[in-house]
Amino acid sequence: MYLISAGASGNIMDAVRNPTGKEPGTMKKLPAAIRNRIKNMKYRHKLTFLLVAASLVPMIVLVLYSHSRMSSLIRENEIEDMHSILEQTREGIDSQIEVFTSLLNYLTYSPDIEEIIEDMGMDNYLAYEKYTEVADPLLSVPKSYHDAILQIQLFADSIKVRHEYTLVPLSEVEKEWWNPLLSEDVRVQWLVNVEKPEIAAVRKIYRDQELEAVLCVTLDYEKMLQPFDNIITNECGGLIVDSEEHTLFHRENMAASQVAVHEPAGEMLTSIRDNYVYVSSQSNECGWIFYLYKTQAEIDSSVSKLLLSEIPLIVLCAGIILALGLSFSRIFTRKIEELTENMNQVNQGSREVTVYSDSEDEIGLLIRSFRSMMAEIDRLIHEVYENKIALKEFELKALTAQINPHFLYNSLSIINWMALSGGQKDISKVTLALSTFYRTALSKGQDIVTVENCIQNIQAYLEIQLVMHDNDFRIEWDIDPDVKGEMAPKLILQPVVENALEHGLDMKEDGEKVLKLSFVQDGPDVLIAVEDNGLGMKPEEAKSLVTYQAEGYGLKNVNDRICLLYGEQYRIRIYSEPGKGTRVEMRIPKGDKKVEK
Repeated sequence: MYLISAGASGNIMDAVRNPTGKEPGTMKKLPAAIRNRIKNMKYRHKLTFLLVAASLVPMIVLVLYSHSRMSSLIRENEIEDMHSILEQTREGIDSQIEVFTSLLNYLTYSPDIEEIIEDMGMDNYLAYEKYTEVADPLLSVPKSYHDAILQIQLFADSIKVRHEYTLVPLSEVEKEWWNPLLSEDVRVQWLVNVEKPEIAAVRKIYRDQELEAVLCVTLDYEKMLQPFDNIITNECGGLIVDSEEHTLFHRENMAASQVAVHEPAGEMLTSIRDNYVYVSSQSNECGWIFYLYKTQAEIDSSVSKLLLSEIPLIVLCAGIILALGLSFSRIFTRKIEELTENMNQVNQGSREVTVYSDSEDEIGLLIRSFRSMMAEIDRLIHEVYENKIALKEFELKALTAQINPHFLYNSLSIINWMALSGGQKDISKVTLALSTFYRTALSKGQDIVTVENCIQNIQAYLEIQLVMHDNDFRIEWDIDPDVKGEMAPKLILQPVVENALEHGLDMKEDGEKVLKLSFVQDGPDVLIAVEDNGLGMKPEEAKSLVTYQAEGYGLKNVNDRICLLYGEQYRIRIYSEPGKGTRVEMRIPKGDKKVEK
């Protein structure tokens, strides 16, 4: 790992973010909160938003246009279906009217009927016999073929006495409800009594412009208009009026109606035309006008069903657009995000360049420029570091030269003899440990020592620390005998162990305090690990211990020495979690005999 000062790297980041040195002038018209939110949004999110918006806008326009066209077609189809149903129903009723009109015409011109009408002087016996044998079958048989026929009556001057319900004197025609409604027309007239209810098909028979007889077929109102009644479904209504706009039939199947019954039906028709979607058809046989109408909501319900069927497709398309937008933005911004992350690492003190691009676009050029810049910074920092390390080593050697090892050892031996003489075993123990510590630390002026020397040095240091801490922590050793002969820089363990005691175990209040040291083989390397079960820390804090942001310089200096001797791949690694302790790992290549300069 490479290290760079935070101040220099911060200036680099600022230059990359704002190369002009001026505040951006875009989006000034937006409110400040929205402008800041958009400005601080990640570039990938901005690109995703733009891609999705650019795709959704034309899709929404197309969907709205298609829905509008389809809605219009559905409404037109609904109206066409209503008209088709009404036409079929009207034709069905017309066919029945035509049948009964033909029946009246047949009876009118029947020789037997003409004979009854014209024979004015027939005696009662012969008349009864003729009525029974001729008229009754002629006027009664059609009922067996047409269940809508209630009765067929002949009103004539020649009939003096009423014969059942079929033959009636002409004078009694005035008692019939339909008589006042008749015109002078000789054609079949269709009349409706809504109150009874009945339908009458009546034909007048004249001789020399004098009314001689009247033929009437009385029909069942419900059966005649049943086909029209059948097509009146939910949220639907039907109306039949004659040529003078008298209401012949009206029924609705609606939750709320805006059509009030009026007579004549002019106001009803106005209400239907104003408030409903309707179709109409006029009978060719009797002139009746049929109206079929529905609420606009009922017509629009089909449009709503279409919209509901479109929603899954719209959601699917929107989902595809969003997925593609996210994918494309991720692809387009991946290198930018890698570069940003690498710059943040540089800002935190690392000089390792992890981003790479061989593309010839602007992003590739920017990445290659960044790599070139970091390579030049790395070269300059190496020169400065090597000079500093050389100066430190010179100062260390000068200090070591000033210390007379023999004088120090002889002094410590005297203190040890005096402690033994006085029965002070603890003082003797500390004195021997201190003697061992300095002997292994000075190491006859050598900078690279054996791992066994490092172990003896840290054992002596820990014996002194146990006395200082009143033996309030326990030490566990894991030593592989095969690594004792390997070479390592001296004095790399003491700063690590000191940190473990001061910031790890000393801060722990509850439970047993344990310090574990390991010296084992790990592939081509010697793994030296110091682990404590203290308070621990966040991974971000642990990572910063070997950077310039660290409060102390012990770990950082050890890391610098190892990196300069063996390369960045051998930098110190720290693993820690709050409440679980900290583990510091150092690796030394096996068989390395390199000596610091």
